[in-house]
Amino acid sequence: MENHWPFEFPGVNWLDEEEQHAVLDVVENGSLFRYYGPVEPTHVHQLEAYAKAYFGVKYALAVNSGTGALFTSMSALGVGPGCEVIVPAYMWVATVGAVVRHNAIPVFCEVDESFTMDPADLERKITPRTKLIVPVHMSGAPSDMSRIMEIANGHKIAVMEDCAQSSGGSFNSQKLGTFGDVGIYSFQINKNITAGEGGLIVTNDESIYMRALSAHDLGVPWTNAEPDVASGINLWGHGRRMSELCGAVANVQIRKMQQIVNHMRESKWRIRESLGGSNGMQLRRINDPQGDTGPALIMTFEEGGRAKDAASFIKSEGFSNVWHMPEYGLHIYYNIPSLVNKVPLSAAGNPWKLRENAESIYDYSKGACPQSDDLFERSVLVSIPSRLTLKQENAMSDVISKAVGA
Repeated sequence: MENHWPFEFPGVNWLDEEEQHAVLDVVENGSLFRYYGPVEPTHVHQLEAYAKAYFGVKYALAVNSGTGALFTSMSALGVGPGCEVIVPAYMWVATVGAVVRHNAIPVFCEVDESFTMDPADLERKITPRTKLIVPVHMSGAPSDMSRIMEIANGHKIAVMEDCAQSSGGSFNSQKLGTFGDVGIYSFQINKNITAGEGGLIVTNDESIYMRALSAHDLGVPWTNAEPDVASGINLWGHGRRMSELCGAVANVQIRKMQQIVNHMRESKWRIRESLGGSNGMQLRRINDPQGDTGPALIMTFEEGGRAKDAASFIKSEGFSNVWHMPEYGLHIYYNIPSLVNKVPLSAAGNPWKLRENAESIYDYSKGACPQSDDLFERSVLVSIPSRLTLKQENAMSDVISKAVGA
């Protein structure tokens, strides 16, 4: 492989003196807290202002992580005992963890050939207890938001888009995260842009925003750098506010997001086009190719043995971030032991044994989502670095082509 192969961390490949200067500004001013300090802090505020303009939304709230965005949003939406939350079988553990931590019950929906929520199965999984639908735009590509919103609106169920792996993506020219009641993003190191940690919530609903503003920190909203105890909004806070140091980096990275995503998507699609769909292999269906962000290539074979062999061959050629999908850790529902074993939050057995959840009995072992299980077994995921040269793209294409033809 060519020397100086780019990192598998998309935003890291684009770090430069801009982020350094922003962090130095925070340190020199001594205002590391986002709401006040020796000098008025500006970075998190600028991040939120830019996010509102970029996503075309009325409200944006920066938090300390993507997980923090999930927790805060579910609190703002009133998720709790007696609620079911529908999530796809392919997600990240934090999404389902936020449901359980709210003493609600996760319900898994099949994914289709796009490896995102299958709208047909979504409709089958809705019950009178369904409180929230969480489409997860996994591995950089959009869910079918037209169909999902049609179903959700028909049943009058709230939608929270999990865009942790798809910042900068879109569906039918509309930014991901802006279809539902709320959208969340992550700035963790593996994501399209990064501040090491950090997250973002966007919404057009003032009530949701004010509840999120309260839930994300103190239980009451911040107004003019002061806790507003007279606001009339009283929740229990999570202490999820973003620091100025994190905000300084995120505020630079978000302005690079479209450049990062465009470069990564173009690399990924050139590699895709070099492969075609030959030798019993099909490439992941992308619901909107223009809205794809490009961090991963997924290939599905006719049978699982070929998929496993292909993954092994690609790894043997020096590409480490390649997975036979059943081995893709906590992204696959049946690989989450605390979920499969229904580990309770306390000795009371909650949420699984709460009276309010008595009608919500689900199995989370392998086999619960057979359509998804079959896709996972026959599929391979390859990470696409965010700053490949054409020579490096050709090297990846050659190795993957050999694996497919093996």
